[in-house]
Amino acid sequence: MTMDVPSSRVAPEVVVLGGTGFVGRVLAETWPTSQRRPHYLVHRSHPEWLSSSGITVRRVDLDDPADVRTAMVGANVLINLLRPDGQGWYVDLLQRLSPTFGELGLRRCVHASSIDVYAGSAESLIDEETPVRPLSPYEKEHCEAERIIADSFPEAAILRLGAVFGRGGRNVTSFAREMAHASFPRLALRRALYGKRRMHLVSVGLVARALAHFALKVRVDVPTVVLLTQDDDPDNNFAFLQDTLAERFGRHSLCNVPALPPAALRLALRLRGLPSQAVNRRFSAQKIRGLGLTPDGFGEALRAYARMLAVDSEGHRI
Repeated sequence: MTMDVPSSRVAPEVVVLGGTGFVGRVLAETWPTSQRRPHYLVHRSHPEWLSSSGITVRRVDLDDPADVRTAMVGANVLINLLRPDGQGWYVDLLQRLSPTFGELGLRRCVHASSIDVYAGSAESLIDEETPVRPLSPYEKEHCEAERIIADSFPEAAILRLGAVFGRGGRNVTSFAREMAHASFPRLALRRALYGKRRMHLVSVGLVARALAHFALKVRVDVPTVVLLTQDDDPDNNFAFLQDTLAERFGRHSLCNVPALPPAALRLALRLRGLPSQAVNRRFSAQKIRGLGLTPDGFGEALRAYARMLAVDSEGHRI
């Protein structure tokens, strides 16, 4: 069974739910100009960038099925960027909305999930066939949300995202703050512990391209799960991240700091009550490449983001 592209004679009507954050912003900014622009469903915040974007915005009360039907009428593709927080509301919401999706005749959902569903896995190389093993309520909610989406749509593309970085996001900012303010010995200790540990980062630009790609272009088996991490790039590791930040923040190079054995990091994580089995974990990019989306450009994207963070630090915003 395959998930075909919506009819090329009629441009798909795409609605975006939960897209008021930084991922939704880049999605709006980079949406293919040859395609009809998506409509954004706003259920809480309505940021200024969205007001000035020219995007059609529909306010919606997600607790009111009739209001949801009205807001989504005419759509045939949903991009779901809502995210759980481990409190339980997310799964309850999707369960309530599931019948409405069917009544509306929505064919496809491109659903943003997370590689955190593998948190407890002991596998060193993760691909789309690796069984999930969630540990926390947050991770379990992601798994349950995936199941609901797969059951609710004839065509479901579930993207398990790595740590998304880009302006407006929170990933990498803690490392930037540390680079801006920490002493050199502290930075050196971090380098010795982490060395070239994989970071599983993915640029927000690639995530936006992937969302549009699966909404508009791709033909795949359904339901499908796809990993998106840029983890096959050799620079997607802590040492490269730290070196990139050090250069932009004008700090001394840490290239000569020797790395401790991986067992030291595993011990440090266990002492902090954190999972330690992921120290050597890798995520496959084979499937995403086979579906026509090339996850290249990691180094350039990270350097550009580091420049932004360094400029922001001058205004004391990180």
